[in-house]
Amino acid sequence: MVAPATADMTMTSFDIGVDVLAVLIALVAIILVIRLNSKLGGKLRSALRYFVLGILVNAFAMVWTAFFGHTYTLGTVTFDVHNTFMAIGMVLFSLSAYRFSLLIPRD
Repeated sequence: MVAPATADMTMTSFDIGVDVLAVLIALVAIILVIRLNSKLGGKLRSALRYFVLGILVNAFAMVWTAFFGHTYTLGTVTFDVHNTFMAIGMVLFSLSAYRFSLLIPRD
């Protein structure tokens, strides 16, 4: 049986610094992709939309962790919000990669 990772989950200044840096990088990436997306169209725009959504969801996971920690307890049920949003972000990145793969001509 695996013990839950709940031992000393307080955030250090290093953790907060990493979270802030990650969110700033995400915001810059979103701005760059939106500017690029405004010049593109069609299938590229669709693929980049999923990419931007993935960045937003991952940035939200970092912000949530910085303010509330990894988990949220509702009644007797505890949700690992950080990992849930990171997983959703990975799904969106995978959808983006799939959309990009459709741009490659098939022989």
